[in-house]
Amino acid sequence: MARLDTGWHNNPKVLRLSDKGMALHAWSISYCDAARSDGFIAQDAWPARFRRAVGELERSGMWERCHGGYYLHDYLQYNRSRARIDDYMRAKREAGRAGGQASASARAAPNGRAKRQQMLNEHLKQNSTPGPGVRELTVAAAAVNSGPSPAREAATAATSFDNLDETLPDEVRHRLAQPPIVSHAVG
Repeated sequence: MARLDTGWHNNPKVLRLSDKGMALHAWSISYCDAARSDGFIAQDAWPARFRRAVGELERSGMWERCHGGYYLHDYLQYNRSRARIDDYMRAKREAGRAGGQASASARAAPNGRAKRQQMLNEHLKQNSTPGPGVRELTVAAAAVNSGPSPAREAATAATSFDNLDETLPDEVRHRLAQPPIVSHAVG
């Protein structure tokens, strides 16, 4: 992620630039981050419409001429180097891989379903008055998630629209009894 200094809008060098000079400077920060170039901008890498602004940035000291192009002045003071970006991406990949392996191991454990049910039961004990209808719907969801069984069928029947808990507000029961809203594609 490219970083633009929060004081950029008020920097005297920036304020002396034309609109195209400002745009090219902001573009160059983004370009250097995307290319992981550590602030190097290859000759003619910039959009053609900003060709005249290159000289303006060079005169302001914001771009420094170097072999093969320009160097964005102080780029690494405000933005990450290629090495830091690579380290960050590697750490992110490793964390994702480790999380995926842990998740797969937990799902593969023979007691995984029983443990989820136990955690749900503990939650229900601690929150015995969650609000009208919530407990019943939570129990039904647990039964649905636990696979086919007589308990699942009973829970599904208990949450049918005909047998909604009388503690639900009238407007909620009325809306639940209505057919689902169907959207039609406009085109």
